[in-house]
Amino acid sequence: MTATQPWTAPRVEAGGEVEALAAEWIVPYGQAEHLVRARDWLVHLAPTATAEMRVAALTHDVERMFPGGPVLRHADQRWDDPVYLYAHSLRSAEAVTVWLGGLGAVAATVDPAEIRRLVGLHEVGGIDGADEVQAADSLSFLETLAGLTRDWVRSGVCSRLQAERKLRYMADRVRVPTAAQYAPPLLEWAIDQLPAEVAHR
Repeated sequence: MTATQPWTAPRVEAGGEVEALAAEWIVPYGQAEHLVRARDWLVHLAPTATAEMRVAALTHDVERMFPGGPVLRHADQRWDDPVYLYAHSLRSAEAVTVWLGGLGAVAATVDPAEIRRLVGLHEVGGIDGADEVQAADSLSFLETLAGLTRDWVRSGVCSRLQAERKLRYMADRVRVPTAAQYAPPLLEWAIDQLPAEVAHR
């Protein structure tokens, strides 16, 4: 097992009031560190990222804070299943939109429609910052959720092969040139965290 984690993006401070409030909002989420690190990776990859890009990276999975969301079968469903990915992304976009609507005047410092667009595209990428948000999500996943993927195998949620496919999918979907150098070492490290296939009765 590779003991040393590869280089990762430095941590950054909130860039504005809405971003700071978003950081507080996501604290109860069990994978809040993944969201924070996605924001950090975004700023490293795109130092001039807009406030909307930063807030989108920081909130992109927020629908999982709330019950009743779409469910993906880890054992046998494709990781790129569009039915799940779009349902998840658009539910997060809606949750962020509702949250922004409750902020009052401070929300006027950002473009809620643009945040909604970027969150809605975070799994697939796109133009005008969406690829950068997706790349940041991908690199943060490899950095912060390798342990979760390992635990899927240990607990029998999915096979080792299926877990490795998830990690490779997250790395392979990165298409931002400035992010390409970081994905391979993080992928190798994350795969190395996976246990041997576990037999479950």
